[in-house]
Amino acid sequence: MTIHIIGAGSLGLLYGGRLAASGVDVTFWCRSKEQAEQLRSNGITVIREQDSIHVPSESFQAEPISRYHEIGGAGEDDYIFLMVKQTGITKVVEELFAPYSSKHRRLLCFQNGTGHMERLRRELPAWSLYAAVTTEGAKRSGPSEVMHAGQGSTWVGQAGGSFSDNEKADPSEGSESEKALAVQLERAGFDVFLSKELDIMIYRKLLMNAVINPLTALWRIPNGELLESEERMHLMKELYEEGIAVYSACNIPWETDLWEQILQVCQATSGNTSSMLKDVLEGRTTEVSSINGSIVRMAERVGVSTPVHRLIWRLIEGIHV
Repeated sequence: MTIHIIGAGSLGLLYGGRLAASGVDVTFWCRSKEQAEQLRSNGITVIREQDSIHVPSESFQAEPISRYHEIGGAGEDDYIFLMVKQTGITKVVEELFAPYSSKHRRLLCFQNGTGHMERLRRELPAWSLYAAVTTEGAKRSGPSEVMHAGQGSTWVGQAGGSFSDNEKADPSEGSESEKALAVQLERAGFDVFLSKELDIMIYRKLLMNAVINPLTALWRIPNGELLESEERMHLMKELYEEGIAVYSACNIPWETDLWEQILQVCQATSGNTSSMLKDVLEGRTTEVSSINGSIVRMAERVGVSTPVHRLIWRLIEGIHV
C-alpha cells in the first residue's frame, strides 16, 4: 500500500511525515515544483512540544501535481489522502481524478464543511470514498516543516457506514484494506477510530467551525480571545443557536453539551490561529461558503431563518475582492 498525499499543507505534512517515519510508503503531490524540491532536499521536520522528528527525504517521494499522470498516480491498492481545502476540490477532480473515474480507487477526504462527499460520489462513481474527521492540530512553518500544535484523534468512516460504532482501529467489520490503513495510522502515532456514524461527527465539527472560525477571522484574534468578552460570546451563542435550530429541523442529531464542547475547544486551542483567519491574513479564499454557507443552504431547504450565519458569510467573503 502506498499512501498518496494530495496537498502538502499543515495536515498533509503532519500525516505524511509521521506515516513515512513509521515506514509507510508515502508520496506527496505538491502544488508547486518548489515545495517538491524543498521536500526532496530537506526532508520533513515535525516539531512537537517535547521533541522534533526529522524524516529524511529518502523515506518518501515528493512530486509536483503536474507530474501525476506522467508518473502514474495512485493504484487500486493504494489510498489517496485528499488534504486540500474544499475550494480546491474541483480543480483536483478535473485535473487529477477524472481520467480514472471509472476505475476503482480509494479516497480519504479530510475537508471541513459539507457537500463535497456527495459531489465526489457523483463524479467518481467507481471509487471507494471515505471521510476523516480529525482534532489533530497542525501549523505549517515552512515548505518542509510543520508544528504539531496539539495531539488529537482521527475518525474514519465510509459513506453509508460499515464499521461498528466508535470501534478502535481493529474492528471485526470492514475490509482488510480498511483495517490495514487504520493500523498503519496507529503505528505512526495517531489515535484512530473506525466509525459508521461519522455524519454525527462531521456536523459537530461543522457547527464548531461555524461558531469559532469566522469570528476569529473577522476580529483577527486567536481562538481563546473569543472568550474574553461578553459581546463576543453573545455572538458565538447566536451562531450556535441558529445552527441547532437548523439541525433540529433537518433531523440531524446533536449532543446536548455541544455548546460546552465549543467553549472547551476555544480554551484548549486558545493560542491557535484558525485556518480561516490564516486564509484571510494571507489573502486566500476562505472555506466560509462550505461552513457557514452550508448551514444557510440547509436552513433554506427546511424554511429556517439564519440571518447571523448569512451576514457572517457575506462579511468574510467581502474581505477580499
